[in-house]
Amino acid sequence: MNTIKKILVIEDTEDVRNNIKEILETEDYEVSTAENGKIGVDVALANTPDLIICDIMMPELDGYEVLERLRKDIRTATTPFIFLTAKNTREDHRRGMALGADDYIAKPFTIDELINAVEARINRAHEFKQKSEEKLNELTRNMGTPITRVIQEPLKAVIGFSQLVMTEYANMEKPEIAEFMSLIFKAGLKLNGIVHKTLLYYQLEAAIFNPTTSDLLKKQGASDSHPAIQDAINELAQRYGRQADLQLHLEAHNAVKIPFDLLKTLVSEVIENAMLYSPKRTPIKVISGSDQEKTVITVADEGLGMSDEQISKTGAFSTLSTDGQEAEGVGLGLTITRKIVDLFGGSLSIRSTPGIGTTVRINIPNI
Repeated sequence: MNTIKKILVIEDTEDVRNNIKEILETEDYEVSTAENGKIGVDVALANTPDLIICDIMMPELDGYEVLERLRKDIRTATTPFIFLTAKNTREDHRRGMALGADDYIAKPFTIDELINAVEARINRAHEFKQKSEEKLNELTRNMGTPITRVIQEPLKAVIGFSQLVMTEYANMEKPEIAEFMSLIFKAGLKLNGIVHKTLLYYQLEAAIFNPTTSDLLKKQGASDSHPAIQDAINELAQRYGRQADLQLHLEAHNAVKIPFDLLKTLVSEVIENAMLYSPKRTPIKVISGSDQEKTVITVADEGLGMSDEQISKTGAFSTLSTDGQEAEGVGLGLTITRKIVDLFGGSLSIRSTPGIGTTVRINIPNI
């Protein structure tokens, strides 16, 4: 190991606590201890260890309460957590795993069992951190140019037109001022949309890696998916003037696991892509319906289409292109859609042929 890893042992039996400390220190870990759950929570939040080993049956706070409190704090929400317990039933495992425990060590244990469990969790946490850092570095590298390019046009419009109105308003007619203000407003809306999508992307990223946040979202499912789908369709049809192009077949829907706002966003992103990448006066078909287990939404257009390679490369801060021409946008729509679907245990498939069109099919679990 390149750096000494910090381990916190929360155990109310002194002999067991000291034995674990001695074993782990022999393996070059830095070990702190706590004799009950309440002290353990305080030590964990103060020292932010790399791993926590915690007994279940303890005074003050039991192991389940310790884990629940630590998972709600950002400092320890993802810290590897191993239960140390003489209780080894399936119910105990299920309860611990539901709260976010990573492993169990049953008493009595051998030195090898302890060391192997600790090393496995430390290594897995290290791999997770590496992958997260690589993902962050990739996003940092990728987002600069597309974001700068996309916001440049509306930003220039806001600055240029507002400056013109500020300096020349005395010589301008009211209709002319109103026209410029309308252009500024439209440019502002475009900037707002880019910022909103970018923030939503990072919020979804955070939710995926935070069990507490994702569990809370899953409890806020939409009681009926139909209004969210209909709202998305109405708003986009008006915005892009494509009311006549829409062919709708929306059947009765059941309650779904996705909250109303995220469901509306999901549907909006898919339909907006269909409108952006297909010419006016070509049909856009939206079909949706439910069975007992899932709600299925299908959006099909007769637009530019994508090759298999383009589909595989779509992602955040990357743009679709056709015939060498980059399309406007930062590629967030499809990525946001995928993340919402994945977060709630759904699935998304894309069938597309360049020059013929694209069909997106989304399966969402019902409540």
